[in-house]
Amino acid sequence: MCYLVVERYSICRCLYYKHNIDLCGAYGQQGHPIQERTVLIGYACERHSQYQ
Repeated sequence: MCYLVVERYSICRCLYYKHNIDLCGAYGQQGHPIQERTVLIGYACERHSQYQ
């Protein structure tokens, strides 16, 4: 299974970083899904933090 790892802030869920897809042997075959995995980091982004 191919995975796309996405890092998001834990409170506001804004994107922190989107990694390259971790490919498996079945990549590119018809009907093969890419599963997104979210890793929560930190607290809130600068835009949504009350401590600017």
